[in-house]
Amino acid sequence: MPANLPPQYFALVEKLKKVNEPEEKISILEEMLSICPKHKGTEKVQKDIKSKIAKLKREIQSKKKSKKEEFFSVKREGAGQIIICGPPNSGKTSLVNILTGANFKVADYPFTTTLPQPAMMPFEDIFIQLVDTPPITKEFFPGWLKVVLKNSDGILVIFDLSKEDLEKEMGGFKEILSDIKDKKIIFVGNKVDLVKKEIKIEGIKKISALKKIGLEDLKREIFSMLGILRVYSKKPGKEPDFAHPFVLKNGSTLFDLAREIHGDFASKFKFAKLYKKNLKKSILVGKDYLLKDGNIIEIHTL
Repeated sequence: MPANLPPQYFALVEKLKKVNEPEEKISILEEMLSICPKHKGTEKVQKDIKSKIAKLKREIQSKKKSKKEEFFSVKREGAGQIIICGPPNSGKTSLVNILTGANFKVADYPFTTTLPQPAMMPFEDIFIQLVDTPPITKEFFPGWLKVVLKNSDGILVIFDLSKEDLEKEMGGFKEILSDIKDKKIIFVGNKVDLVKKEIKIEGIKKISALKKIGLEDLKREIFSMLGILRVYSKKPGKEPDFAHPFVLKNGSTLFDLAREIHGDFASKFKFAKLYKKNLKKSILVGKDYLLKDGNIIEIHTL
């Protein structure tokens, strides 16, 4: 049976070729569908139009989802990304401000922080990214925040040590984070300066952001949880570059370092010198040498 499509239909076909936005295309396709005669001869035409509309709607939804994830995602910077989370009013933002020098808004009421806020924490000769996040509760743990946690290199969970129900709160929080698998987590008890009695809870690091108690040890633990090492490169006859270390994962070899510096260093690798800290002595090492934090390496190529 012939389709017998009206002239207006073909005019819309030409109009469809000239538009690019999915919403415009859907509008035209819906108009084409409305004027398309409804009989057996046009069944294939109708099915094709409906299929195109459905595909365009999926594309729109996909773009919206992508934009939302991009809005809430945090671009990685520095040697690693650590997410700071916890229940309301535990002192998360104050801790991030102290460790990074940021000036994020702090208040005595909950949910002052509503979006992820990244800042850089200096640690010796590198920077580590800390990301402050909105408070997490059983009632508030949105999907985008779970994604931020799962994509991080580690998590710091901050609690208020002065709370009476601290142990119960910690237990509840462990349940909330139970589906965040294979992620290094440090539980931190803030406001230790306000606690008058001894706290006998295991597995929590005690600090005070306000009084700067335990912060240097915490920074060292943050560095350790990243599982990274720093290597200082040295050119023959030159001093090592101690200001810009190469940062690699624990277990990296000298060959990994060569590739990190330059592709030619890997393909033309001959040998390397491993220097002592005083730079007076060195030993020869091969490309399979397992690097250690603080190594000073001078690579020689063919």
